[in-house]
Amino acid sequence: MLNRDAYESAFARFSETLPAATIAPRRAALQRFLDTGLPGKGLEAWKYTDLSPLGAEAVAAPSVRGRPETPLPQFPGMHTRCWVNGRAPDVDAQAGPVETPSGEHAHDGLANLNAAFALPGIDLLLDDGASLDAPLHALFVTEPQGDGEMVHLRHRIVLGEGASATVVVHELGRGDAPRWSTHLLDIELARGARLRLVRLQDESAGTRGWFEARAAVHGDASLDMTQVDLGGGIVRNDWRPRLLGPGADVVLRGLMAPVGRTHVDSQFLTEHAAAHGRSRQWFRGLAWDRAQGIFNGKVVVRPGAQKTDSEQRIANLLLSPRARINAKPELEIYADDVKCAHGATFGRLDPAALFYLRSRGVDEATARALLIHGFAEAVLQHLEPAELRKAVVARLLERIGNEIDPEVLA
Repeated sequence: MLNRDAYESAFARFSETLPAATIAPRRAALQRFLDTGLPGKGLEAWKYTDLSPLGAEAVAAPSVRGRPETPLPQFPGMHTRCWVNGRAPDVDAQAGPVETPSGEHAHDGLANLNAAFALPGIDLLLDDGASLDAPLHALFVTEPQGDGEMVHLRHRIVLGEGASATVVVHELGRGDAPRWSTHLLDIELARGARLRLVRLQDESAGTRGWFEARAAVHGDASLDMTQVDLGGGIVRNDWRPRLLGPGADVVLRGLMAPVGRTHVDSQFLTEHAAAHGRSRQWFRGLAWDRAQGIFNGKVVVRPGAQKTDSEQRIANLLLSPRARINAKPELEIYADDVKCAHGATFGRLDPAALFYLRSRGVDEATARALLIHGFAEAVLQHLEPAELRKAVVARLLERIGNEIDPEVLA
């Protein structure tokens, strides 16, 4: 049962920081959330990730923190901007009005929860032909001071015709306290725009996280996204790009590496609404211990979206007997002149490959790490700059408990 009093109390405290004119629509979003609750197994899209029992837990508004005391990751050649518990210490940005869910999202519990408590996150708007002089590293650190603190952020990236940008969204959790973290990202790419987007999720084991990105990709524009899930407790990712003009191009890549009892659920839904579009969904899953991973990749080709070129490739490695991965590619096609392919594979580390490495003097732990890295490299190779990729490889090796030098794998 939903702990309504806790959410009402958290909103009362949070609303003390809001401009008066913005409170009513946020309160309406909160009421819709209270009426709907958290998604659970009653919804087909959530059959493997039941959040409804979490609604009974206590929640609280985010604590206000300054700069973290411990060093933060920095990558040469990037502009880094940091948010701590949802607030950017260097920017006096007040939580203002937010667009409340409507249409198909009107009764989306998580979208309404985000709308009620949203703080300003990335707000990138580029004029026609403009480009960022360096990639933006948007670092979101959560350091709660108590159990149940919630950090909800709303982001926007809008690129004009022919504009281009590279953005790294980096979520980093510290401490073991249970917490909520949600991000809602709206992307609009005008004709010929180019967005390269990387998302690194490395939250703490106490995090209940939800990230949703909705993208409108117009003619000859391209969205190139790489997502890496390395942390979190219960994590849900939703990517929903729509190809709206001829020549639109969308590539979605993902790597998940849950360990322990981590639960990671990624849903990719690509919609072709115009002819001559191209899309790719490439996903790799790794699971250790008693972790559970879910991936559902779906491509919908609308009537009139002729000459669509779409491909889905999903591969998974189970690295312990109790680890579980559920993966499913889907095609829903309403046009007759298309090229669409999909497939999914499951397996374990190849004993012959392990034997080959062992026979050449490589110890078993290092041999396993080399094979795991080789499997993940299909996604990791797309991370830039090199320092970012090395940091992610080092974190992956740390997750699997191996001390091999990441430089060896660079």
